[in-house]
Amino acid sequence: MGLPFSYLGLEVGGNPRKKKFWDPVLNKLKARLNVWKGWFLSMAGRICLIKSVLTSTPLYYLFLFRAPVVVCKSITRIQRRFLWGWGKEKESILWVSWKALCKSREDGGLGLRDIRMFNSALLAKWRWRLTVEEKGRWKDLLVSKYGSSSEIVHSPVKIQSWWWRDLHKVCGEGEGDRWFLKEVGWKTGCGDKVMFWEDVWIGNSSLKALYPRLYSVSLNQGHKVSEVGE
Repeated sequence: MGLPFSYLGLEVGGNPRKKKFWDPVLNKLKARLNVWKGWFLSMAGRICLIKSVLTSTPLYYLFLFRAPVVVCKSITRIQRRFLWGWGKEKESILWVSWKALCKSREDGGLGLRDIRMFNSALLAKWRWRLTVEEKGRWKDLLVSKYGSSSEIVHSPVKIQSWWWRDLHKVCGEGEGDRWFLKEVGWKTGCGDKVMFWEDVWIGNSSLKALYPRLYSVSLNQGHKVSEVGE
């Protein structure tokens, strides 16, 4: 069969950076959150429907691909129009900013999801699973291409797929603030999985960051804790 093709409702071989790739998701959301359905629902009912539809309809796509900014804005526009439409086909008055509605109820919001943050959180979960889970065919596939789970993080850009590059961007790696690695620490154990220089296993920062000059002359770069001492 040729590319792209549909598998389990997901387009395989398409380009997730283009808006056309996300058209099936947008069409499903428009069908589920059609303005006329809001005629028969209260405000609370519309909010519940937005939450349930957003959790089920685009979840598979958002869990695997980084959505372009224009797609995130389109999804937000559909939700906003359904919430404030009151049966009107044209744009309605937005009484409260969407950013405020996406806050938790404890902070005065309605607990709706910010699409971009939701997408980033779902993608970052792959990095978490890659670190925590011992086995998995998806993990074997990544290791076969990039090396061990520790080497994957430091793999050269030229061999990375677009999916892996997007994952790095979401986690703030590369030229970002590296927020994911800053929030993750290791319990050393026997030291056969923790990188001596690159991972945070003692204190709040990696030894590479604390002692850059010493790291530059070290012959043990890329070695695990168990390989460096006793």
